[in-house]
Parts: sequence; C-alpha cells; structure tokens
Amino acid sequence: MDKRNQMENPFFDPDKPGSIFVGMDRYHQYSPHQPRNALTFIQKGDADSLFRKFLIDNIKEAECCPYIPDTELLRFDLANMRQVPPVDTHTPFEEYISKELLPYFQEHCIPPAKRISLRDAVYTYKYKNEPDGGILKKYLMQEPAYLEFRLQQQEKRTLYRCQPRYTFPLKVVENDFGYLIFSGNEIGRNGFRECIRYITDHYFDPHYDTGHLAVYDSTFMDKNLVPLIDAAYKPCKPMELDYSFDFYPASYIGLDELPKEFIDSLKPVCYHSMEATAGDFIKFATDWHFNKDTQVSISRENHDIYRLLTVMRNGYMNIHEQPFTYFNELLPYAKEFEKVTQVKSAGEFDTGKFKRLSTEIRKAADGILKRDFDVRGHRSLENMLNDSTVTFTVGSRKLNEVQKTALASGYALYLPENNKEATRHLCKADFEQGRIEGSSKPFGVRTYVIKDGLLCPLPEEKNTVKKTENKNRHNNNRLK
Repeated sequence: MDKRNQMENPFFDPDKPGSIFVGMDRYHQYSPHQPRNALTFIQKGDADSLFRKFLIDNIKEAECCPYIPDTELLRFDLANMRQVPPVDTHTPFEEYISKELLPYFQEHCIPPAKRISLRDAVYTYKYKNEPDGGILKKYLMQEPAYLEFRLQQQEKRTLYRCQPRYTFPLKVVENDFGYLIFSGNEIGRNGFRECIRYITDHYFDPHYDTGHLAVYDSTFMDKNLVPLIDAAYKPCKPMELDYSFDFYPASYIGLDELPKEFIDSLKPVCYHSMEATAGDFIKFATDWHFNKDTQVSISRENHDIYRLLTVMRNGYMNIHEQPFTYFNELLPYAKEFEKVTQVKSAGEFDTGKFKRLSTEIRKAADGILKRDFDVRGHRSLENMLNDSTVTFTVGSRKLNEVQKTALASGYALYLPENNKEATRHLCKADFEQGRIEGSSKPFGVRTYVIKDGLLCPLPEEKNTVKKTENKNRHNNNRLK
C-alpha cells in the first residue's frame, strides 16, 4: 500500500473549512493506484468542480480494471477541520480511512454531503456525460441498459474471483488468425493453458492452420484494451460446468483493433513455425509439455500422425521402436530392414535393397496417413474433394459441390462447357496420383453431366467424345 506522504496536499489547516473526498471499497478489495483518488483534502478552489474532477479521475482509473470495483465515492463538507484525525504520513490510506477517518465521522454523526457508487458514476459518465450518478439514481433503476450493466459487472466480479486488478504480465498469442490476450489472473491463466492445448490438439488439422505461433508478454494497459483481454472466454456455452473458451479463428483479434502502443510493448517469449512435420510438431509439443503454465499432452491421434511422419521422413523403422497403432502394419518392412542392416561387413550391405525398402515404407506410411487421417500438407484427393472450403477448377470450369461429390465417389464428369477441346470434356479423380485426370474417351465408370442444375447420367450416345484435330493440343492431366 502507498503511504500518505506520497499524496498530493496530504495536510490541512484545522481552523479553516474544507471538504474531504474519499474513495473506499467496502470489501477492501480495491484501492486506487493514484493516492489522490483514495483521499483528497480540499480547502481552496471550487469544491463542486474539484469533486467532479475527483469522480472523473476515479472513473478513468476504474475503466482499466477487469470490472468496476464496488467502491463508494464520498464527499464530506466541514465548517472546520479541527477535530479531523491528524494525518500520519506513515499510515497507509486504507488504514487511515477505515480506522480513523470514517469512525470519526460516525462518532460525530457527520453524514456525507454526497455518496456515489463508482459503478453508477461510470455508467452515467459514459452514457449521459454526467459523473454524478447520485442525482440520477432513481431514474437509473428504470433503465434496462443500466440493469444489464450492473449484471455484467457482477458477472465479471465473479469471473475474476473478486480481484479488481489485472495481474501482469499479459500473455499474448499471435498467429495467422490474429491475436488472443490473456490476463495473469486465474481466468487468464486457464485461458492461456487451454489455448495452447487446443492448438496442440489441432496441430495437424487442415482447417486450423495457424501458419505460425508467437507468444509475447506485455505490461501495457489502456481502457480500449480491456474488452479484448480474456475475450476468448465464452460464459454461455451449454453443458459447461467450468471455464469455457472459444479458440475458433473468428475469436481472434485483428491487428487493426489493437492500440499501437500495445503492439510496441510486446516482448517476445517464443516462436514456432508450425510446419506439419514430425520435427516441428515434437518440438512444439515438448516445449509446452515442460512449461509449467501449460503442461500439454499429445493425443493418441497426434502421436500416430507424428510416428507416421517420422517414418516418412526417415524412410526407416526399427523393429525395436516403441509400438504405436500402425506398428504391426509397418512391421514387415521393419523386419526386412533388420535383415538388410544386420550384416557382418560393409561389403555385404545391400544399398539398392535398402533404398527400395525406404521408398516402400515411405509410401506405406503416406498411404496410412491419407487413408485414416486428414493432415494439412498431406491431404488425400478424396478428403479435399469432400471439403467445401477447397476449390477445384478443371480447365475453365469451377466445380460445384455436387460435381466434387461425384468425383469423390469415383464417378466421371462430362463438362461440355469446359472449352473447345474434346480432350477436356471428360474428367475423373485419380486417387492414386492425387489429381483430376482429363480425357476424350470414357473412363469405364458411370459418367454424369449437369443439366438444369441437376446431376444427370450422361446419355449413352454422348458417352464417347469425337476427337478434333489440334496441333497445339496436349493433355497434361493436371488440375488447373
């Protein structure tokens, strides 16, 4: 607690009239940073104007709190201040007010000339440009917006466990989606932990590609930043018994929404490139696993993906490795590797066979990855065709969702409007090569065409497209 010797004009003339302004939290949970906002003695100037300034100063300080403290702002007007307890510069404000000043007023039956709730003052100053909410109290209770404001403050008070100050430093998570800001309070610490765990669980998710991840610390505070701190908390999710957070891309804060001073205040803590590789993933997961604030764990699915990516990277798997879900499926390759590597001399090592096995096990691991998972950077053509967020264009034709579904189901499409070249009128998904293949001849599977907005089977007489001569024609079977 600051001492009163830090206060502006802490002494008074006991023989002159004056006013005393007091800011007091009845629950002793909050005290202003500025000494003059807790206790001010006035014996010069216009007391009304100075009390208005006292209110506004308290309002501005409270606007940087997670919720408006349950503070009373009191004004006492005295004909003389002879009996007012003397100021001891070694006594903290809160102790002087609660143990000396207010007991004096009670003992001498001196009521406050004005008594205003800080919450009322904040509301009336914001919406009516009048900080003296006391004169409007009887009208405020009839306003739905005021009642909602009071309810929001009570909810925030509960959320922050009756801590009306932010704990610093703030934790800031930044990636391609934007920014998330977490306080050092309990709700913020939980939010930061859950955010890192969520990103870990969705590391390979093609729909949650963060691009990169940077974590910063900040001690900056501004009233415009308050609504953005711990904004990932969503209090009204059903069936949630405790903290509930939303880390979807839409929940992130854009750079243009943040004060420039806040951006300038950021101090880097760590950076991760978030590539969908075995090396980047295990470094990310390990770093945050051993971080006392997060202690993330790797899900079974992510562990399997990591092991498959490791096999694809190394082109090798040892039979003595720690088993995982697909260990037995890859075990035949590992046994062959064992035979190739367990030789008595370097001359007996079959380099050609080792390279062939490496190619085969990489292909097998990649096949499992695309068969059983949907990993960003390693997506199968089928998964991409079934993804409404992925756009496919064949020649000059952008495929709609119905056409994509037909291709994903193994059928062919007839696109007469594609271009003038007959070689591009038929197309089919080549899942083995991971591409859309064009042709002038039927593929031997059911073929569909869009007619009047509907997908219809191609008539038999049109199931063969006549070739046309074109010297510059070529069919590279690529997805354009």
